Amino acid sequence: MKHNQKVTCEIEGTKITDARISINKDGLPFICQNEKDGFYANNKLGYKYSWMLNRDFTSSSVTNLCPFEKDWDTLQIGDEVELRHEKRTVLGVCGRAIFLSWAGNKDRCSNGWTKEDLIIEGYTIVRDTPPIMELTLQDIADLKGVDVESIKII
Repeated sequence: MKHNQKVTCEIEGTKITDARISINKDGLPFICQNEKDGFYANNKLGYKYSWMLNRDFTSSSVTNLCPFEKDWDTLQIGDEVELRHEKRTVLGVCGRAIFLSWAGNKDRCSNGWTKEDLIIEGYTIVRDTPPIMELTLQDIADLKGVDVESIKII
């Protein structure tokens, strides 16, 4: 994990979908977010609260900590890459080697690659699409604290 990297996690059972990692000058990492108050990071990156982690980015009260934006340095087992509309699943990551499934069979390993090889070959990372938030005019009025008749869509 890197300083200012966007992440998702659960802190004491509360799902956190908008958070970033802040790393103090002494190397101590924090999850900065607006849901759970914890120990204070030197830089909360504009968030209201921060939650301290161990130096290895673990904590007994934090689960499912993972990068929000996938990149070649943060690929994990289960992520997908694509080449010419054929998706392959990441079956393993060992050091610099990334092991991919066959295009048609997610249970068979095709090859080990480096990220540089995958980029040169033209592979791209399949990115999760954020969920679409559906709001009614009443929802918007409630959020803004106004009457629904006072909203004008432009």
